Amino acid sequence: MAQVPHPRKKKARKPGPALPPPRKSLRFLVRLAPQDVGMFRFLIEAYDNLAYFTVLDAREALLSVVCSPHQEYAVRHALEEIGGQLPLRHAPWPSACTRIP
Repeated sequence: MAQVPHPRKKKARKPGPALPPPRKSLRFLVRLAPQDVGMFRFLIEAYDNLAYFTVLDAREALLSVVCSPHQEYAVRHALEEIGGQLPLRHAPWPSACTRIP
């Protein structure tokens, strides 16, 4: 009986060089309805703790979302997807001279 050759296994890819640790965290301002803060927490945690947030003003539901600068694209994408489920507005963290929207 003829032996069937085993398929070759692909070699595992070597990871690329590690990114340097960020010196500062990246922040976004998020505004939503106060009753949606709990759902926002649930949804942002569903993205494998990509970012965390703190409540700056509970009555206005103004949140500070903090993440690594290396994850900026993924966090922006997550906020856009969450925005499809909850009415929210997000903006980059303002500089000292700009008004909060």
